[in-house]
Amino acid sequence: MFVGRVLFLLGMAFVIGSIVVLGMVPFSNGGGSYIPPLFALLNGFLAMGVGELVINENQRKNMDKSRS
Repeated sequence: MFVGRVLFLLGMAFVIGSIVVLGMVPFSNGGGSYIPPLFALLNGFLAMGVGELVINENQRKNMDKSRS
């Protein structure tokens, strides 16, 4: 359960951070690349999804254990 929550929170941090960077790229003087923030956004969404799957699986396992 702890691992799922940590993955979900780290994914949220990556998503929020990459959205902030994507918003700042057009206003930067050097005209930085969009590619690294896009990969960070994808990484964040993947971490959030895996975290959600782990949380749901643990909850399902606990519910099955309590029914038996």
